[in-house]
Amino acid sequence: MILRAWLCTLFGLAVLGWAATGITLVAPFERGVVRRFGKMLEPLPPGPHWLLPWGIDRVDKVAVDRVRTLSIGTGNEEDASTPRGQLVTGDHNLVQVEVAVQWRVDPSRVLDFAPVADRAETILAQVIEGALGEWAGERSIDPLLLEGKVRLASELVPRVQQRLDMLGMGILITDARAGALAPPDEVKGAFDLVARSEAGRQTLVTRARQEAETRNRAAQAEAYRVTQEAQTRADNLGRLAAEDAARFLSRLANYRAAANPQAFLLQVWEEERGRVFSKLRENNGLGLLDHHLSEKGLDLQLAPLGPKR
Repeated sequence: MILRAWLCTLFGLAVLGWAATGITLVAPFERGVVRRFGKMLEPLPPGPHWLLPWGIDRVDKVAVDRVRTLSIGTGNEEDASTPRGQLVTGDHNLVQVEVAVQWRVDPSRVLDFAPVADRAETILAQVIEGALGEWAGERSIDPLLLEGKVRLASELVPRVQQRLDMLGMGILITDARAGALAPPDEVKGAFDLVARSEAGRQTLVTRARQEAETRNRAAQAEAYRVTQEAQTRADNLGRLAAEDAARFLSRLANYRAAANPQAFLLQVWEEERGRVFSKLRENNGLGLLDHHLSEKGLDLQLAPLGPKR
């Protein structure tokens, strides 16, 4: 009886231990892919879960927030005969390309990624190499070397992502950067000389455009200043002309109404002469003897301007 009790206890503990193998914990940055007798079920969200024991359910945990980097075109350092990322351009030149592609698992497509997880990078490398070959074949060597590094990410990433979506791999491409984009070593010197010449030309063009824009802005500012000064001068001259016209009409009316027009004209003459002499004195335009003009006076014989009204 005691032996039987011990056997039952051991069997119960074994069953409990086997059942405990179904307890699993999925971290916040993971998703759990459950295989029940080989068939995949819905992925498990983060948190603790109790599944069927070992032998029935198997859980593969997939990190969905981990950004991984895949290098393309680095070649085989041990085998010097292996070309290192050499591609053929549209004008039948060779170019060496090294690209670092960053990727991660799409959390909403974990079930697509799980079956290919062990060979995902191999498939991804083949897709990227094919897309790179097409990308280089669509361009000639000169624009590829001058603009390739800048345009690589924006043109390569959508092309690779489209092919991965067609394959249904559940992978998201986040970025692509060209580590090297250069001609073969045999002709690298000539291409570097062309690149430096083109860079110098672009610098001169940019400098000429900046200088032209600076001069254009200065000319516009000068034109605005001259226009404003002309407008101000025109307004002042118009105002002075209106004041002179009003003063003349006022004097003409006073002349026609004066009892002694000759005396009125003499008064006007003295006023105008005094104004002129004042301006000449202000501008140092009077000599030592000019003051005698005002002492001698002038005998003016002024004819009337018109009939008295």
